[in-house]
This record gives sequence, C-alpha cells and structure tokens, in this order.
Amino acid sequence: MVKIAHISDLHFGRANEAALNALMLAINSERPDLVAITGDFTQTGSKREFEEASQFLASLSAPILAVPGNHDTPVYNLPLRFLKPWARFEKHIGAAQLQIATAGDTVVIGLNSARRARMRFNWSYGKLSRKIIEVAASIAERESANGKTVFVAAHHPFEKGPNRAGAEIVGNGGYALQRFAECGVSAVMTGHVHLSSAGPLAVTQNQILSIQCGASGGARERGEAAGFGLITVEGRDGVSIDYRHFDLNAYKQGRRFAFSRSGSEWETDNNL
Repeated sequence: MVKIAHISDLHFGRANEAALNALMLAINSERPDLVAITGDFTQTGSKREFEEASQFLASLSAPILAVPGNHDTPVYNLPLRFLKPWARFEKHIGAAQLQIATAGDTVVIGLNSARRARMRFNWSYGKLSRKIIEVAASIAERESANGKTVFVAAHHPFEKGPNRAGAEIVGNGGYALQRFAECGVSAVMTGHVHLSSAGPLAVTQNQILSIQCGASGGARERGEAAGFGLITVEGRDGVSIDYRHFDLNAYKQGRRFAFSRSGSEWETDNNL
C-alpha cells in the first residue's frame, strides 16, 4: 500500500496559524510516503508568503510534490507576473511546469494549470496546453505499462463537480481527461474550490477518479473546515480517501470514501 497526504490551498498570508501547526503535526504523525500539494501556497505571491510556505514544507518529514495555483503568481508586481510569473515559486517550492514523484508502485505527475493571465476578466481560471497534456500522457502510458498506478495532480478541477468546480475553470480539461483515460491514469488530484469530494468521473466512463481537496490552511473557507485528504492506494484496483478536518486545534476524522476497480471502471466500495 502507498499512503499520500493530499493538501491544497494553504494561502500563506491569510492562513490560520493554528490550523497550519496542527496540519504539520497530523501529516507527520501519519508518516505518508508522499505529500502532494495542489497549489495556492500563497495569497498574493509575495516573497514573504513564499518564505513562510517554504518553512512549512521544511517541517514536513515526507517527500513532496507541489504544483502552483493561480494565487502563486505575483499580484502586486505586474512586471514580475508577466515576465517571470513562476520565479518565486521555483525558488522557494520547486519546478513549476512538470514534476514527477514515485512512491512505491504509484507515480504522481504534477502539472501547472495556472496562468499569469487569461483573455477574460477572471484570471483565476486555468488552462493546460496540449503540449504538456501530451507530455503527461506519454509519461502515464509508459509508467502504466510498467505496472505503476498513475495519478495526475493539478490545481484546477478538470471537470464539472458538485461543489462549484466546472469544466470552464481549466481550458482543455476535457481533452486532458480523454488522453489520460487512454493512457492509464487512475486519478486526478485537484484543489482550487476549497471543498473536498471524491468519485469516478462519468465523462471518462468512470475510468478516472476525481480526488478534490479543500483549503488546508484554514483560509477562505467555503462552508467546510480546513482539511486534507489521506489517500491509500492499494495496488491498481483499490483507492480510499480519509478526509480530516480542523476542529479544536486538531485535525479529526471526517468523511471516508473507498473505490475498487472492476475491469477499467471505478466503483464505489459499499463495504465500509
């Protein structure tokens, strides 16, 4: 089995310090094989916020895979935002465009779905280029053929969901899911909407699971307390997600989801 701690939307600059401290303690106590962080480390992309985020990451004992979110480009330094939008992220966090992490028999491919700007009023919406989708699909196909379970991590949801997530949030999301399904991707891990959920994506004929994390840092909550997901991968045909939520200075057990694969399709495991 492989254990992945999934956190997202820390929003340093507006984060709840008590929630962050409890988050560090909770994750380290679980001793995951990997911590996957799906974007929005900062609120405004400032140097100070990234320094705080870097210090938090240093307090985690497990390996880390991290992708940027739309808040991780500088908000108030427009020259830097347009000329070097990911310079601070890459200095303090890691590679911005593509990351790959292996934990046991599971491979996680991290992609940057955020953009410095969009040809629309709301710049928070993301997009994946077809080039990076093809790169990820090629990696997924190779790793799946080698017997690995493949996940993709990005900030923006790929498909319309039950909690304000929508296909319009990330350009080329539908195409990405089509290619990922063809290449053996088992699940996509996302954030952005500050609400957690898990389930098979019908648009992929249930071949891919959507695993969505809420706001882990206790900032900008949208009706759900700060939380993170503890994902257990049991080979290629079993995945469970235990959501933990911040309450009275600690992260406590919340909802649990379990899925098993029959053939190529994920089904909800009712034996809970």
